[in-house]
Amino acid sequence: MKLKYIYLGSNPIDRLHFLQILKHFPDITLMAEFSDAVHAKEYLNYNTVDFAIVSSYLPIYNGFEFVEKLNDDIEIIFLTKTPLDAVKSYERGFLDCLLKPVTQNRFKISIDRLSNKLECLKLIREQKEHMIQFKCNFKSEKLQSNSIRWIEAMGDYVKVVTKNKNYMVLSTMKSFLEKLPENQFIRIHKSYIVNLKKVINYSTRTVNTDGKILPLSRKQKGAFKENFANFQ
Repeated sequence: MKLKYIYLGSNPIDRLHFLQILKHFPDITLMAEFSDAVHAKEYLNYNTVDFAIVSSYLPIYNGFEFVEKLNDDIEIIFLTKTPLDAVKSYERGFLDCLLKPVTQNRFKISIDRLSNKLECLKLIREQKEHMIQFKCNFKSEKLQSNSIRWIEAMGDYVKVVTKNKNYMVLSTMKSFLEKLPENQFIRIHKSYIVNLKKVINYSTRTVNTDGKILPLSRKQKGAFKENFANFQ
């Protein structure tokens, strides 16, 4: 997924130099560029980006003042000619501060740092969002939904299958499915629910889920194929 950003700087020479560097980074997309903070802030009031490249010197108010006025937290790569600004930027929690003139190799360090940070935040968010709770053997259990391989109906119970352990839960398939992230889990048979993240492939009658071949019913085939295609 490409990262979206804006460029904010008033010096045309710096701008041309930096835009030449940016051409070497196809995984980031310039959404807009501005020479003053007022128009940049107005743009961000209505649009979402992953990060902003901000020069320290700007007309009306400077780069630090611009960041303070932002309503949303976005990652900031700060550009400056003053080493003291670098200290200030780190104190304010900016992602990085680059001293002009910026080199391609130095900017790559910033982008790698940004990608790693966003990936970590994504993993943390997924873990928080997709924890489910249920009772098993009279104990309350918490489980990360991404760890579920499939769920199997067993009479009045459902068997929740993970890589390391199985859980027998007193529940209907319908009730348990409602606990799970929408569009990631789908019923493929009256007795089976699969995690689409674990599906390797499928045929007209079966689904290969993490190496386990499960039956695919005629009734559920259409919905499964549509959801699997969209999930991919």
